[in-house]
Amino acid sequence: MPSPRRRRRAAAASVLTTALLCSAWTGGVASADTPTPVSAVGYTTTAKAQGGPVPLALYGKTDPTTDGVYRQSLAITALASTDTQPAPSAVEWLLGQQCADGGFTAYRADPAVSCDGAREDTVATATAIEALRALRTYDTRVARGVDWLRSKQLADGSFASVPGPNAVGDVTATAAATSAIVTAGTSPELLRTPQGRTPTDALGAAQLRCDAPAADRGAFAGGPGAPVDPLLTARAVLALGYGTQPAVAAPSIAITPLTCPGAEPNRQAAAQAGAAWLAAKLKAGGNHLGGPTDFAATTTAVQALAATGHPAEAGAAADWLAAGAKTMAGNDPVRLASLILAAVSTGRTVTTFGGLDLPSLLRDTGPAPTPTADMANQSNLINGPEDHTLRDTLAAVIAVLLAATLIIGMRRTRRED
Repeated sequence: MPSPRRRRRAAAASVLTTALLCSAWTGGVASADTPTPVSAVGYTTTAKAQGGPVPLALYGKTDPTTDGVYRQSLAITALASTDTQPAPSAVEWLLGQQCADGGFTAYRADPAVSCDGAREDTVATATAIEALRALRTYDTRVARGVDWLRSKQLADGSFASVPGPNAVGDVTATAAATSAIVTAGTSPELLRTPQGRTPTDALGAAQLRCDAPAADRGAFAGGPGAPVDPLLTARAVLALGYGTQPAVAAPSIAITPLTCPGAEPNRQAAAQAGAAWLAAKLKAGGNHLGGPTDFAATTTAVQALAATGHPAEAGAAADWLAAGAKTMAGNDPVRLASLILAAVSTGRTVTTFGGLDLPSLLRDTGPAPTPTADMANQSNLINGPEDHTLRDTLAAVIAVLLAATLIIGMRRTRRED
């Protein structure tokens, strides 16, 4: 008969084994990819939007009707890039905006009401994909968003801002979709239509080439006969360079303008031609692009130039932004997030950029970064730059191995007794 000491040891081992096996079976905590019910917290209100209230879970308190998902996504992406934890209620709000088919509208006042497919928005969806990917806990949500983008690609490889039966592709939507697809870990070259066209083919076709005036070559315009658009150009170059937000700085290379006459440029050459135009425009303008979209164009150009291997030009523009940051940033979450992304892309310190602590200022435009009651038990909702799918899988494997070791030990104990 086993001794009392061995009986106690075996009983303790049995309890531990049971606990470990239960943990391995359940995964320990709720999956971050489980559809998240929208709690009342995210929709407590202060102002009016679409005839209804503005959620307190939003970053910024202006009417979100046209940019709610975009600004929330940009803010979350920027905060995540600095290892600053977004408020859980802010993430919950964004999750609640995703439609059943994976897309996003610009804003839904009542997420309990099914999405109107005619209002789903390519740029909103693309920016939300980047935000969810930045949190690294929402692979299923990201995949659903990418599937939605795939389903909306047009025959020429492009994307329309608002897809529909008569939709026409545009540079803004195509660039946004391309960057989101890259962020999700998929090559845009795999998004080839039955006509053999990819998103980067569509962007290349919209670029001003050798038949344009020399000063415009490499840039992008809003349409045939329209003037060159610096913001469109910066967005397109970022996408052609397979850049993400924030951009990962590529190794430094020489500026390479479009060669005319010459062969049709491939994707990389098209990206470099656009980067050359941006660099020349920045140099002529005192390290900013000027015009009505000066701020947005310059912050995007910083990322585009960093992604295409031009750190000196990107850094000079970032320094111009820093010099005027106190005037330009205000209390605007989109501007604060854009400054953060430009700073991170060029290795600047975000907590002293232009004398501002950008992450703190951005965080202060939104909800308090404390867990809500509905999310107190969802500890893996936001927990730094960790892939919880991998973590939970490893935890389960370790638990099973420990349990097996304990069981073998118990059997040996019985044989010895």
